[in-house]
Amino acid sequence: MKKYFVLLLVGLLVLSLSGLATAQELTGNDVLENVEESISADTAQITFSMELHDGDRVRNRKLETYTMDGPDYDKGKVRFLEPASVEGTGFLTRDPHDSDDDDMYLYMPAVGSVRRIAGSDKNNSFVGTDFSYNDLSLLGGANYDDDYDATIIEENDEEYLLEIIPTDEEIEYSYGKMWVQKSNWFPTKVEFYDEDEELYKVLENEDIKEIDGYWTAGQMTMSDVQDDTKTVLYLEEIIYDEQLDPRLFTTRNLQRY
Repeated sequence: MKKYFVLLLVGLLVLSLSGLATAQELTGNDVLENVEESISADTAQITFSMELHDGDRVRNRKLETYTMDGPDYDKGKVRFLEPASVEGTGFLTRDPHDSDDDDMYLYMPAVGSVRRIAGSDKNNSFVGTDFSYNDLSLLGGANYDDDYDATIIEENDEEYLLEIIPTDEEIEYSYGKMWVQKSNWFPTKVEFYDEDEELYKVLENEDIKEIDGYWTAGQMTMSDVQDDTKTVLYLEEIIYDEQLDPRLFTTRNLQRY
């Protein structure tokens, strides 16, 4: 009996050391994959309130977003609800799984037609916010592992610090730094650097909580440190994994309100 317990203790020690080694052997890309797996739902319907800060000036907007993970590509749609000056403005993205070339489309009611966004235009400001069109794919935390390669540069008991390098040549950032919580694989902060390796933008996720099994940020702030502006998104409502009509993610539907 004593020999049995000795063997059992040795076995448990080996298992614990094996688990520790596995954790230590994680690569930066492994961490990015865990980030996406922890927060990627089949579908999501989200309502945000938005604040645009420029010095003492604050403008308010309201928008809704829809996302769907499909077998061939992921789809996302953004539509502004308020105020009247941007009401009905819509954005559509379709991200093929086997390509870095996302299809992006913008609809502005004042123009009355859908415009495809291509090339360097994807780095332009999205409707006057501090998010570029490329940045919008990061709102839910997805696409990091598709669009970036990562290296772990620091680690402590609570989080990883990654250096992320864009693999998509249409992303304007030269590199970034990402802080990821170990407890839930959620990125709390991302710094983006320009081609001169100067700090350009900072994305911060706050009020992180679990909703229907998915880790979710209650507040997201994108700050442009060079222009001293910021855009803050406040989560108002979110519904995960409710069936959505695929026709919602078409350019024809983008023109409907």
